[in-house]
Amino acid sequence: MGASADHALQALIARFGARVRAQIVRHRLDRHGIDVDDIEQEVRIRLWNTLQRDPKALLPASYVQRTVTSVLVDAVRRAEARPAEALPEEPDLLDAEPLGQAPQAPEAEAEDRQLADAVATAIAALPERRRRPLQLYLQGFTVPEVAELCGLSFDAGRKLVYRGLDELKARLRAEGWEKRDD
Repeated sequence: MGASADHALQALIARFGARVRAQIVRHRLDRHGIDVDDIEQEVRIRLWNTLQRDPKALLPASYVQRTVTSVLVDAVRRAEARPAEALPEEPDLLDAEPLGQAPQAPEAEAEDRQLADAVATAIAALPERRRRPLQLYLQGFTVPEVAELCGLSFDAGRKLVYRGLDELKARLRAEGWEKRDD
């Protein structure tokens, strides 16, 4: 199947290759930052895929032209939807902010640090039997994983995690930390 599709593609390229290239070049894709060779390759891939499905298909010039037009339209749409931007040569990593995080006001940063300290202190004050399961849970382990890591049954692990969370919340509330909406 593959060899006959390859032969059919070679015959199409020999017959229409110059016209395909001329049609692509005529659209001045460099204005959109699109490489002519990439478009020509995409046309060949689409024609080859068609011939893979039906190696005996006789693809007329109109089909080849529609394929070229379809590839051109798709490429221009992609280029306009996501314009390519050159990456800086040497990014200044010291000024870069983590992805997805907006700069935070100094007051908010200080409050976040205070809350983190209060959480750490409250966790440290928990009895060891609740502390370790809660720490594992807060690190992202699931309740079954916590139970396994602590050598507990699922029910015991679940109870220790949720009782630890309840106690942690109560201790934070007692220190004046209320739930924030952000």
